[in-house]
Amino acid sequence: MLLILDQLNQLLAAAVLIVTFSLLAYIAMQNWRNAITRALLVLLSGVVVVYGGDLLLARATQTATIEFLARAQWLGIALVPAAYIHLANGLLAISDRQQVAKRTRPLILVAYAGSIAFFLLVVTGTDLVVRGELPSGPIAQFRPGPLFWGYTIFFIFSALTVMVAIVTSERSALTITQRRRLRYLGATFAAPGIGVFPFLVLGAPSATPTAAILLLQAIASMTVAVMITVMTYSVAFQGVLIPDRLIKQDFLRWWLYGPFVGISIVLFMQVVPLFERVLGLPQNTLITFGVMFMTVLMPIFVSRVKPYLDALVYMQDQDEIDYLRNLPRSTFTRADLRALLENSLVAICGALRVETGFVAAPSDGSYTIKAVCGPRSTVKRFAAEYPLDQIMPQLEQMPLRDRDTLPPTDAFLSCGGFCLLPLRSPDGLFLGSLAVAYAPEQLQRGGGIAPETRQLISVLAHQMELALSTVQMQQRIFDTLRGLGPEMESLQQLASRLEQATPETLSHLDSDLILDPAFPQLVKEALNQFWGGPKLSDSPLLSLRTVRRMIQDQGGNRTRALQTVLRQAIDNLRPDEHIDPSAQEWLLYNLLEGRFLQRKTVRDVANRLAMSESDFYRKQRVAIEEVARQLALMEDSER
Repeated sequence: MLLILDQLNQLLAAAVLIVTFSLLAYIAMQNWRNAITRALLVLLSGVVVVYGGDLLLARATQTATIEFLARAQWLGIALVPAAYIHLANGLLAISDRQQVAKRTRPLILVAYAGSIAFFLLVVTGTDLVVRGELPSGPIAQFRPGPLFWGYTIFFIFSALTVMVAIVTSERSALTITQRRRLRYLGATFAAPGIGVFPFLVLGAPSATPTAAILLLQAIASMTVAVMITVMTYSVAFQGVLIPDRLIKQDFLRWWLYGPFVGISIVLFMQVVPLFERVLGLPQNTLITFGVMFMTVLMPIFVSRVKPYLDALVYMQDQDEIDYLRNLPRSTFTRADLRALLENSLVAICGALRVETGFVAAPSDGSYTIKAVCGPRSTVKRFAAEYPLDQIMPQLEQMPLRDRDTLPPTDAFLSCGGFCLLPLRSPDGLFLGSLAVAYAPEQLQRGGGIAPETRQLISVLAHQMELALSTVQMQQRIFDTLRGLGPEMESLQQLASRLEQATPETLSHLDSDLILDPAFPQLVKEALNQFWGGPKLSDSPLLSLRTVRRMIQDQGGNRTRALQTVLRQAIDNLRPDEHIDPSAQEWLLYNLLEGRFLQRKTVRDVANRLAMSESDFYRKQRVAIEEVARQLALMEDSER
């Protein structure tokens, strides 16, 4: 019975260690800048040290190693009280007791100094905190020293401090959601203390049956694993300005890929000796097959379970999320367009018994070749001799053709050994051109071309037009969504701030410039007078935190500080070098750099980017909104 309970305790200790370490890594990557989160990181680190030490002690055989591990565990034991005081201060800072939090902030350093002092007294081998040699057995512990009772008072005081801070914060919370999360925290904040406090040092293990102690330890480990999960979940929302649904989804996904998979592997490793005795197979063989099955089956299981968990997170928005999730499968991308155009070209060239053909279409204010069939050198030579920017306007002026039959000879433009056929949308909008290396006199109506061949060419040309039209429409939709990006992000941040509002943050909310609907307009005015003017020297953007910090670096010159911040925001938009120079990202960056940083005229920049002035102003609006978004991100980082 004792052996079973001992094995169960080791298994549960491993589970707690995996869960805590996974949550520690999760919260560290998500929001380590928040004071409450940093305190939680220390608490979780203490639990990891203690439970990791328990597992190592269960396997250690040398007396010196056992003694060192038992004393090294006190790093986690000693840090928890200080982390509790750190957590209490962070909670008071989001309540209506900000002044109390500011006055008691030095106590955090004092608390950590005391924790380090307790740890040093233990690890150096003194008998002031704990004394005696560590006896053998599953419940072995030191005996209390003179200062152990001081540590106990320190621990109880810190726990009571957190309790008072949680109650105070919960009463001053302005939203139901914030109060609910603080209640979760209040119900689970004791988990690290339960997990690390050395109760056996405080009590008398010899007076209690070993089986009862092991059973209580098992129950405590299960309780700690559940409570730490809920505690981390309640803290994960603090100070994060993204929608709750994203935090919940990330948390559940992390739990699946971290603790769930880790605990499953530990369980498997624990039952391997049992299968070894029952089946009579070597342990290495069982582990090999087990790893094979776990590697294949666990990802499948997680992928099957994840949609159901997402359904719980997105219960009210299930239709929209399902549509967005399936959107990549239904979107007709540029790669799909290129494949369809190339396959259609191959079929048309094969039907006409020619080797070379291409399709050209507008792209970011210019014309590019979208697909090629046959020798590319022939197409490049043609494009060099007859620039597309000169030929395409001629094709655009040609009359509309009948879609049901092969167009007559006068529907083609003969040029350089190619016949070019304009491609149009159903409403007559010019989409580009289909070109084949074919003599125009051979295209006369009925001129030796079989009816089925003529029908095939007509159908494929229509499919090209449909594909080009669809991609253009999708691109306009994507550009609109990109333009709405800063507004949607601002709304999400505002919703998160209101949800986590405190009396102090609410009083300053109306002064947050990046949430002002006129913020993009302020950015535009500052950029228009980037090299000097009242819209720059008196701009409200001077109140941004990033600008105020930069003023010191610019020798007190406020205007130069704002110029530096605006230039940095534009530089942040510079794409990577491997991105296609004709991509939208490069177009926006080159527009901003040429118009505002290089002080070129609208006409010069528009000509350089091969776009009309009306198209320039549309692109400029999108580019300025991207600068505003970068400034908002920089401001959030500064905060």
